[in-house]
Amino acid sequence: MLLVCALGLALLPGCSREEGGAPGSFAGETTAAPVRWTTALAGVEEAAGEARRWREDAELYAIATPEPALDARGRAPAWLYTFVSPSAGAVASVEVRGGEARRLPEQPLPEADIRNLRRNALPPPERLLDSDEALRRAREVRGLLSGRGGRTASAGLDSLSGGGPVWIFATVSEGRRLEERVPALSGG
Repeated sequence: MLLVCALGLALLPGCSREEGGAPGSFAGETTAAPVRWTTALAGVEEAAGEARRWREDAELYAIATPEPALDARGRAPAWLYTFVSPSAGAVASVEVRGGEARRLPEQPLPEADIRNLRRNALPPPERLLDSDEALRRAREVRGLLSGRGGRTASAGLDSLSGGGPVWIFATVSEGRRLEERVPALSGG
């Protein structure tokens, strides 16, 4: 249940920036420094290093945008990497924003949930499509993001939906949620 809630929050419907605003800036928001937008796999190394400092046996099982800020190029200002650790009996997320990794508090889970997450851990990054390539294959969502108005989306990658790793992109169009799934294995 906790996992479903966490992924649900990560995949909230997209929102729009004020027209003419910079990517990553929202209505009424000011920023002191330029935001560094990256693809999902660009931060895996930093996140994994931080996760290993938490627990040596940490395994990556999910990647998501912490807020609906994915742009039409498959980039976001931050990514959330969630790891499972059998020795801790818990999961912990690492947020990578602007090249800086920050571990969030761990959340204990029952042993059965830990086993399920380990069975569904993501393969090594070199076997996965990055968010930019996966979004190119999500034609409807990408089309909306490429349109006028600076629309953004949520993105999530996991193996919990069955059938192997899958990217899930979600945004809002005409008041309705639009979601597209893209198989995430690169084939390489």
